Amino acid sequence: MRLLLFALVCTTAALAQPQHQRASRTGWISDEACGAQHTKPGGAGCVEKCWRGGASVGHPEWKPQRAVFVQDGDHAIWIVLNPDAVKNFAAVHVELGGEFDLEKKTVQVDTVTRKAD
Repeated sequence: MRLLLFALVCTTAALAQPQHQRASRTGWISDEACGAQHTKPGGAGCVEKCWRGGASVGHPEWKPQRAVFVQDGDHAIWIVLNPDAVKNFAAVHVELGGEFDLEKKTVQVDTVTRKAD
């Protein structure tokens, strides 16, 4: 019985831990609509258009898309909370440092460094 109670307390404590993780990860900067489609060089124009939305190219029905970070490996997509931090890195392979919210799948970017491919 004590072992079961101990396991329950440990599990509850683990669940109560904040879901934020400060980390550095490598991946690509993209837009929410295209996501992992821009995990290779050459998509900067598309990403920038999606960030702006379609009004600038005659399609006001295309809504502006949020900036995202597409993590290498599993292609997990993280919404960038401060898009100005990545505005010069559209469709660029980067090392991104910041605070990742594991529950909301968001990242508050602190640093962005272009990766040599």
